Amino acid sequence: MTKTDTKNRKHRILEAIIISYAETESPVGSEVLLERYPLGVSSATVRNVMVELEEEGLITHPHTSAGRIPTDHGYRYYVDLLMERGRLEIPEEEAIQSVAGMKGEDPAVVLQEAARVLSVLTQEAGVALVPQIGHGSFRHLELISVDPKVVVGVLISSEGMVRHARMALEAEMEAQELEWLAAFLNEELAGLSLFQAQAQLVHSFESARRKAAEHWSRAMDFAALNSLFQEEASVILEGTSWILEAPEFQEVEKTRRLMKGLENKELVQILMRDLAAEEVKLHIGSENRGTSLTDCTIAGAPYRLRGGVMGTIGVLGPTRMDYPRVTTMVGRMAQAVSRAFQEGR
Repeated sequence: MTKTDTKNRKHRILEAIIISYAETESPVGSEVLLERYPLGVSSATVRNVMVELEEEGLITHPHTSAGRIPTDHGYRYYVDLLMERGRLEIPEEEAIQSVAGMKGEDPAVVLQEAARVLSVLTQEAGVALVPQIGHGSFRHLELISVDPKVVVGVLISSEGMVRHARMALEAEMEAQELEWLAAFLNEELAGLSLFQAQAQLVHSFESARRKAAEHWSRAMDFAALNSLFQEEASVILEGTSWILEAPEFQEVEKTRRLMKGLENKELVQILMRDLAAEEVKLHIGSENRGTSLTDCTIAGAPYRLRGGVMGTIGVLGPTRMDYPRVTTMVGRMAQAVSRAFQEGR
């Protein structure tokens, strides 16, 4: 037997262990593999190969069980070298495409539904990173008087993001002055990215002070408008009950660690941002080192607008998941969200 034949045999057995463990939730023994898969080798050969896979750190045996389960390294090896994308059923495709049909909806609503659909289809938690305002471009600014000394600023980006800021004035402002300032700022910020608009805002205030000093010199009362352009963590998480029901998280310590990770929205945001680097990317188990999500896999893909990455959509669950199916669904959902945003603008 050639080295290639031996390697292929090891690959088949590793893949069979991963698939069987994902389906049965139980450690996999040689007898199970021979019953479920046409490996074409003896039980003794399967056991010998499993020993080799364990020595290479690709599988391990929990406690005193005779069966084996994949390690994080084994999953990574499988995903990078062996896995083929899964095929979706027609109802699954239709559920994903329903998100693409949400054109014109508020982006947060689209992403909430996308995360919910992914959660239902994969039976994992659906996760979405809401597009950050700073990645977009300036469209319009409204200044609305809600009280003689209180004004609300409303920023709308070209991508449909909406932000509000409430400002308390030192003195009352006439409606004509407010209209003049709004028109002036809209002219000053037109055509800028929101990053550029944030930097321009201070210069615009100074310019407004010079141009209209004779009847309006309180532009800096509106310094709170800067908050409209600031980044903020915004993560959508749907279907966490699926994770809590997984056998892996029935141990109290693992459940406690999982909940700590899910409650840390800043951590989830950082991990999701990193997933925007590739069409579909995964953080598997220990790859989330230094966090409380080392028992989980996060799979994500970027959604885009006008060619630029706006955020990520994906799923979070135990490392024991159906990787071919999950990665296919995540990739398709990212495309569906991109179409919803593109067609709705």
